Amino acid sequence: MRLYQFGYARRAKRIYPRKMLAVSSLDVAPTIHDALAAGGAVVALESAVITHGLPKAAAMEAVARQWDACTKRGATPAVVAVFDGRLRVGLSLEDCATLADRADAAKVSPWNLGAALISPRFGGTTVAATIAAAAKAGIRVVSTGGIGGVHPGDGQDVSADLTELSRQPVCVVCAGPKSTLDATATLERLETLGVPVIGWRSSVLAGFLATAAGRRLPARADSVDELATMLQHHWDLGGAGAVVSQPLPIALAIPLRELAVDDTAAHGPERTPAELAQLQARLGERVIRANVALLEQNAALASSLAIALGRLHPAAEAARA
Repeated sequence: MRLYQFGYARRAKRIYPRKMLAVSSLDVAPTIHDALAAGGAVVALESAVITHGLPKAAAMEAVARQWDACTKRGATPAVVAVFDGRLRVGLSLEDCATLADRADAAKVSPWNLGAALISPRFGGTTVAATIAAAAKAGIRVVSTGGIGGVHPGDGQDVSADLTELSRQPVCVVCAGPKSTLDATATLERLETLGVPVIGWRSSVLAGFLATAAGRRLPARADSVDELATMLQHHWDLGGAGAVVSQPLPIALAIPLRELAVDDTAAHGPERTPAELAQLQARLGERVIRANVALLEQNAALASSLAIALGRLHPAAEAARA
């Protein structure tokens, strides 16, 4: 039965115009827009670490060190956040300080992104929300400390980071899943979702605040050109997200046995911040120093990777022509 037999199609044409005006709540800073338009390397940085991950002084130090790591290698840092009712790609350092001062800032993931733009209008983006914003802006590389994953227990408490990685063709450079997560279950879930995890100069999954999570990886890269080529093949074949796992140096790492946490009453988006706060309270500056250091080193690798992908891009376009 065809709809036009009853006139529905004709009425639909009259009611709904052929072209709708695009309405977007995404703001890309001019510096980021210009860098992308020129084919430059851009690295997206998440901001939940500013609002929910570290004390303000440490958070601002982490932002500054990530920023410097990017610019020294020739990449443009793009801090992503909900800021004044807009999803912004490319906050300034002054904007980051303002965000850190917002006690009402939300922890923003794709599920609450639309609501956060209305209230409280300010929020730190998780890896998942940062991936979504980066993909819309045309950025292929995101840098963070550690990704979310599967929490210990029945396997039902799973970070949206994994889901968004399965949707968007974006690479996340990190120090592995957060130390309080079930590393084995997280790897298995990523495998099911078709998200490769590539070890950076290591065949073992990085352990976030620890050097390693004790799980072997099927793929590793020992140069940024090799890593970029792996990712380009993955995307050329229709793959979505990918994870690069970079271990924390042994000198800064905390033994895995010290990173166990007690059960908390927090669930969902509040669970990881509560667990990390517990570690900070018990281990003090060791956790903060390690966290800031891994954020900086991941931004450095992400910048080198973004530049290497830029070198590959003209060749990939020529091959498709």
